[in-house]
Amino acid sequence: MEEADENHSVLEVTNSSRDESNGRRAIFHMVIKMINKSRWKILGVLAIFLVMVGYIISREESFYFPLQDDKMTCPLGEVERKAAQLIANYTRDHPLFLQLKDYFWVKTPSPYELPYGTKGSEEILLRVLAITSYSLPESVQSLKCRRCAVVGNGHRLRNSSMGDTINKYDVVIRLNNAPVHGYERDVGSKTTMRLFYPESAHFNPKTENNPNTLLVLVAFKPMDFQWMETILHDKKRIRKGFWKQPPLIWDANPEQVRILNPYFMEITAAKLLNLPMKHLRKMKQKPTTGLVAITLALHFCDLVHIAGFGYPDSANKKQTIHYYEQITLKSMASSEHNVSHEALAIKKMLEMGLIKNLTYF
Repeated sequence: MEEADENHSVLEVTNSSRDESNGRRAIFHMVIKMINKSRWKILGVLAIFLVMVGYIISREESFYFPLQDDKMTCPLGEVERKAAQLIANYTRDHPLFLQLKDYFWVKTPSPYELPYGTKGSEEILLRVLAITSYSLPESVQSLKCRRCAVVGNGHRLRNSSMGDTINKYDVVIRLNNAPVHGYERDVGSKTTMRLFYPESAHFNPKTENNPNTLLVLVAFKPMDFQWMETILHDKKRIRKGFWKQPPLIWDANPEQVRILNPYFMEITAAKLLNLPMKHLRKMKQKPTTGLVAITLALHFCDLVHIAGFGYPDSANKKQTIHYYEQITLKSMASSEHNVSHEALAIKKMLEMGLIKNLTYF
């Protein structure tokens, strides 16, 4: 009886094991069927994902995954090689800033008038150069690799959280009166150079720059040199001849002031925008400070990344164009800048890999 019960128990266990095994097989087959049914859906989703990733990677002008660490290999010579493909007779022999010694006993050091040369402005320029300087900080001059970020003033920097990334670059070039204070999270706090002209000068340069920031004057007209002279020599201020009143008090250290070599304005106009330099008097279009800053970087840096460039679509008239103020594209209508033309020039540089983007363009 006990043996029969034992055999019955064994039979129950055996049957239970078989039932369990059969159950597992049924579940397994059910899962396989489910996978087979949804396999094409999964593959479809995966294919769409891969296409999207490929599209993003292929368009450097849309997104770029920026500098991750300070030990990044320096691509020495790469910017020069690619710039030579874009800019005919490309050279790095021209100094970044004007020097006093180049204007002694030289009647016409340039064939062009401002903003593409200094012809006719030598006398006032001599007085300005006598109190300013032309050298680069030793911390920049001694760099074996100059990794540069040119930071535009575009709206797309707002809420970008790009500040820490921008601060990692060896050289940070900023434009005009774009503020840093209060926007550090998005635009960073480091400023190596700030390019400006009188109407775009911040009334208190010490609040938005580092103590060693180079304040680089981009002269568009002779009056710009006169403004600088009256400021640095504390002469009677000039109030006429500007499209907007520049600061009457501008508390800057003359030792930090530089005068940009107009050569870079000429190269920007002639080589990047293909403007007819033979017809300067008829030519109303002029490059923006931002595009000139990129040109400067191409002649100075070993790595050139940009951030905050580009304007909203012309159809979006209410979209602000700067990250720090509420002005729209409409304000550019009366300017002498062709933003669409410049956008094409920047896009070409992006496609060549000559520059790379930290924000979408």
